[in-house]
Amino acid sequence: MMAKRRLFLGYAAALGSAALVGLFTVVNKWLLVGNMPALTAGAWTYGAAGVALIPWAFRRGGLRLRRPGITALWLLAGSVLGPSLYFLGLSLTSGVQGVLMINLEAVFTSLLAFLLFRERLSGSALTAGAMIVAGGIWLSWPAGGGGILVGNALGNLLIACGYMGWALENNLGRVLGEDTPAVTLVCVKALAAAVVMALLALVFKQPLAIERQAVPGVLVSGAVALALSLALFYWAMGRIGAGRAGLISSTSSLWGVLAALTLLGESLSAQVLTGGLLMALGLGLFAWDTKRQPETAAAHEQVRVEKTGRVLPPLGRR
Repeated sequence: MMAKRRLFLGYAAALGSAALVGLFTVVNKWLLVGNMPALTAGAWTYGAAGVALIPWAFRRGGLRLRRPGITALWLLAGSVLGPSLYFLGLSLTSGVQGVLMINLEAVFTSLLAFLLFRERLSGSALTAGAMIVAGGIWLSWPAGGGGILVGNALGNLLIACGYMGWALENNLGRVLGEDTPAVTLVCVKALAAAVVMALLALVFKQPLAIERQAVPGVLVSGAVALALSLALFYWAMGRIGAGRAGLISSTSSLWGVLAALTLLGESLSAQVLTGGLLMALGLGLFAWDTKRQPETAAAHEQVRVEKTGRVLPPLGRR
């Protein structure tokens, strides 16, 4: 009975974590719809996440990072390029499309892992990646022959570039994660992103002050959707394993779409449905390939965890 309860709570925590990751984009879109400047929203959101994670990080050994060269590049990718491009892009596109673009992170991370670390990519993984990228291009393609570098299309392109930055961060993070706890990495990245985006907001003359009614949204986005989702993920991983928790986490875009339809009142066009379906099929193929191939990156990561005791931040914890 206790074992069944343990599994049930583990699956519930993993689902809750995935739902919060999907909610992150939706709440940020709500902040932007409320006329909060993109860089200001990013600064407050990451500030809330970083502050919420500080106690946890100090319980795991503090905020010290080794390997200064890799750390500098890691921060450039994950605290400067990723967040800035993401928030600027989200201000130009819809919440539903912003959520669906989450799926690009896994593709870009795998591609860079192949290029940087020579990780093996199977034919199924390549096919899945192509399907996800094609879905992203299709849902971003301007309807009616409009310009590519305007509106939703430009927003999705900026988000995609942001996820490329985060994919580089993921791969560099695997090196830093060999001797640094994951919560420390996420905390430092969030605090650095908050400072960088605040400075960029000042440079581009965006006000840092926010209205009182925006504070709950900032706290939900940063302290809950980022910080709490990470805690739930690791709690779930201890009960159902890293593989199952990771696969459940990949449903975050589904929960995000549902939240965008419910909270933002957005609708699904035939173009978005088609692109989203193609991305979902590609994501499913990715999950199937990971489960089928014991020698893939997931297996190597499990070996690394067993040897070092360090777990890297899961994808999507932005």
